[in-house]
Amino acid sequence: MKRFGSLRNAAAVLIFCGLVAAAVAVASAGAASNKPYTANVYRTLNTPGSFTLKLTNDPKASQSLGSANFTPPPGFAPGAVSNITNNGFNVTVSNNVVQFRAKSSATALAKGQSVSADVAVTISACTTATWTVEAKQSNDFSGQPGNDMTLNPASDLTPLGSFHWDPVGTTVNGVFAPALYTTNAANYPSPSPTVHGLDTCGAAKAGYNGPTTLAYSGHSASVSGPSSWSPSGVGAVSIAPNISETNRDLTLTDTLTGISGASDPFDTQDKICTSVDTSCTWANGNSISASSHGPGQGSLGVGFNPVVPFSCNSGTANIAPLGGTVITIAPHGTSANPGDLVYQVTIVYSKQTSGTGSANAFVFCESTTDGATWTLLPSCSAPAGTTVDCVFDQKRVTGGALQVILSLVGDPYVGGR
Repeated sequence: MKRFGSLRNAAAVLIFCGLVAAAVAVASAGAASNKPYTANVYRTLNTPGSFTLKLTNDPKASQSLGSANFTPPPGFAPGAVSNITNNGFNVTVSNNVVQFRAKSSATALAKGQSVSADVAVTISACTTATWTVEAKQSNDFSGQPGNDMTLNPASDLTPLGSFHWDPVGTTVNGVFAPALYTTNAANYPSPSPTVHGLDTCGAAKAGYNGPTTLAYSGHSASVSGPSSWSPSGVGAVSIAPNISETNRDLTLTDTLTGISGASDPFDTQDKICTSVDTSCTWANGNSISASSHGPGQGSLGVGFNPVVPFSCNSGTANIAPLGGTVITIAPHGTSANPGDLVYQVTIVYSKQTSGTGSANAFVFCESTTDGATWTLLPSCSAPAGTTVDCVFDQKRVTGGALQVILSLVGDPYVGGR
C-alpha cells in the first residue's frame, strides 16, 4: 500500500487581541470637585467623517449636568447632527461649537445618566486631534465658575483614527525574516507583533499598543493577553478589538468605531533558518527529521503538522500521511522572480515509522492551497535547472530509514509568503 512521504504547504493562523486605550483629557477651569462628569469623542461606528460626542454625569456627582460645549480642533468644521440618544436634550452647532442643552432643568443628566450625538465633521487641516469640552450644571450654559462641572481625567477627547502594525517577523541569528514567524522560543527570539493606535491626525495615540506575543501550536495561533478592555482611559466607552486572519494577515478591528488595520503577511513555522546558517535541521521527536542547506537568500521554515487536512489520490486509492504527520515547508526569498529560489530539503522517516517496504513503494504529495487540493510530486528527470517541485531521490539508508530528497522551487504563495 502506498503511503504519504512528504508535502509542501504554507500554514495559516487565526489570532485574537486587543488594544489598551489611554486617555487624553482637557480639564475645565474653575471646576468644582463634587460635580464630576466624563466626556468622550470617537469616530462614529463605520462612518468616516462623523464623530460621536458623549457626555456622562458621574454616578457620584452631587449635581445634575444641564449643558456642555464641545469645541473641535482647528481645521475641524462640525455640521449636521444626528442620533441624539437622550430625548431630554437638544444638540446643535453654533459658531463651530457643538452645544448640548437639556430641554429643561428637569431633563438634565442625573448622576449616572448619559447623552450622545453623532456629528458630521469636515476636516480642512489637521494639526491636533484633541477636542475640548466644558460642562455646566445649568441647562443654558450660564453661571459663574461655581456652576462648572469637573471633567474626569479618564475622559478621551482624542479620537482614534487608524492602526499601524510593525512588521511581523523575527530575528534569527542576526537576520530579520519579515514574512516568517518562529515558534521555538527556547532557541529563537519570539517576534513582537506590535500595533500602534494613531489619532485622527495620524499622531501616536498613547496607550493603544499590542499585541506583544504570538503563541503557535499545530495549525493555529493565538495572541497572549486579554481580548477586550474597559480601561479608565475611555471612561464609559468600552473598547473590544477583534483579530481575524485573512491570507495570513493579522487584522485588528476596534468594535466601537469599526476602525481596522492589517499587518504585513507572514507564514508560521515551527523553526526557521536564514542565509547565515550553513545547515538547517529539524526533527519531530525520533520519527521524522528534515535538513537543508542554509538558503542563499531570505529564510526557510519547516514544521511538522498533524492538523492540515490530507487527501491525496495516487491513482488507485486514497493514502494517508506517513507517520500521521504533514510536513510544512515555507521559504521566503527576496527575489521578485520566484524561480530564483530553488532549494532541496532532505526528509528521513525512521524504520519504525516507514516500515520495511521498498522505498519506491512510497509516493509524495504536495499542497499549495492549505490542504484544499493535493497533487503527486513527479520524479525529477533533470535536476539541474529544475523549474517544478519534484522528488530528486528516495531510498533506504543505514538502519532501514526511508530518505527522500525534494527539489523545490520558490514559495507556493504569491509575493513570497
